[in-house]
Amino acid sequence: MRINWQKLSFMTRLIGILILLVVLGFGAYQLYDYYRDKVGVTPTKTITAYFDALGQGNYAEVYRLTAKDSLTDIYGRPLTRDEFLEQLERVMGERQMPFTSVETFKLLDKQGSYYYVVKVHSAIGGPDRSSRLIIEVKREGQIWVVSYPFAIVL
Repeated sequence: MRINWQKLSFMTRLIGILILLVVLGFGAYQLYDYYRDKVGVTPTKTITAYFDALGQGNYAEVYRLTAKDSLTDIYGRPLTRDEFLEQLERVMGERQMPFTSVETFKLLDKQGSYYYVVKVHSAIGGPDRSSRLIIEVKREGQIWVVSYPFAIVL
């Protein structure tokens, strides 16, 4: 049995190149995955803007950053912008409650929606009170919007 060294050498190089391409592709995807949440208008920046607007009483911005399909009453009827703003004003009152910081931790992404654990810190109620929430963020047109759990339900 005669070994064709030239053919074996070609196959070895080809397999090596394929392995190298797979490793480079995996590395490029990991780099993309890391930076896509850090550059431009991102889900993390949307969540931070959402809670900043909520704490400062900027309800028009909260409405803009809320998924419109999440805005329903208990019967599933869509809320209008005015109804949403009125309900937020009733819930929050006239007081502003700015958060001292908003921390986000990505849980997972599934079918275009991103899920985050959000920890909001506030000085109201004592030294550095905090709450943790699970937030869903998804694209609506050209912007990211917060959907769950911020549908105003009466």
